[in-house]
Amino acid sequence: MKKADKPCVVIHVHVHGDNNKVSLNENRSHVPAVAIKVIIAALVAVAVLAVFFCCPDQLPDFVRSIGEVINS
Repeated sequence: MKKADKPCVVIHVHVHGDNNKVSLNENRSHVPAVAIKVIIAALVAVAVLAVFFCCPDQLPDFVRSIGEVINS
């Protein structure tokens, strides 16, 4: 084989370690988990109110399906 037939593969991995924590050049959002849970709870409350005002006869089924999603 000629040298031109052999591919040259170079893999660059930058690993920055801090004790047991390893980061591989990744960017993460530093939004606390509590803030995310509050936002999700507010969205669920808005959805329940929308169903309540739109079609109150379907509200029990909607709330039951939300409960099933939370429990699963």
